[in-house]
Amino acid sequence: QTHWRQDVLNFTTRYLEEGLKDRAITRDIDWGIPVPLDSFEGKCLYVWFEAVIGYLSATKEWAKSRGSEEEWRSFWQGDVKSYYFIGKDNIIFHTIIWPAMLMGYGELNLPYDVPANEFLTIEGRRLSTSRNWAVWLPDYLSRYDPDPLRYLLSINMPETSDSDFSWREFIRRNNNELVATYGNLVHRVLAFVYRSFDGCVPVPGELDIRSQALLNRAKDTLSTMDGLLYHCHFREAIRSAMSLAQEANRYLDEKSPWKT
Repeated sequence: QTHWRQDVLNFTTRYLEEGLKDRAITRDIDWGIPVPLDSFEGKCLYVWFEAVIGYLSATKEWAKSRGSEEEWRSFWQGDVKSYYFIGKDNIIFHTIIWPAMLMGYGELNLPYDVPANEFLTIEGRRLSTSRNWAVWLPDYLSRYDPDPLRYLLSINMPETSDSDFSWREFIRRNNNELVATYGNLVHRVLAFVYRSFDGCVPVPGELDIRSQALLNRAKDTLSTMDGLLYHCHFREAIRSAMSLAQEANRYLDEKSPWKT
């Protein structure tokens, strides 16, 4: 798949070129999903073999709950694409093992894209829930809105290499980018329209060269972002949006329409 992230493609290709080896899919345990075959008493399916089947079984359960047991096929057959958002330590299960299972079953679409991320650290240290080194969402949401965290994780996403989360960076990006750039632009435009045009966007007049250039850039940015989002390049997509917001703020500073 040429549209896959390079690390995902390289890892999968290398694994195939080295030659596929047998891999155990059962464990000798007394909990889990029993192997439904004779002479396999006491054996259960290995968690990562049965876990990926959950993608399929979940859609079947969903269809059953709607009283339309065949509706699950709309997720797996025909002109439909599936994306699997995972960490890099689970690539093999989604680019080789799960596709092999789907091929064995037959008539089901293979993964279209597996945009696996690299690792995210916190203040330079690897996440560890057992050592309480993590950002716990209930604690976070008791103090802050979710959007600043969504923004930081998106613009700092470890798409091609490991990245780090720090509270200093969280505050900086929130204040300098979300508030001072994007929030400022939204406030300036809406406040101006409210004061000068009774809250209704006016019919534009003839555009000068500078205004037309900004409009063209906005259209180009939307088109660029569409392609970036389609190929799961979320970091570049949001950076493109913020770059446009910066340019729009400069445009307002130059034109100062509130002075006319």
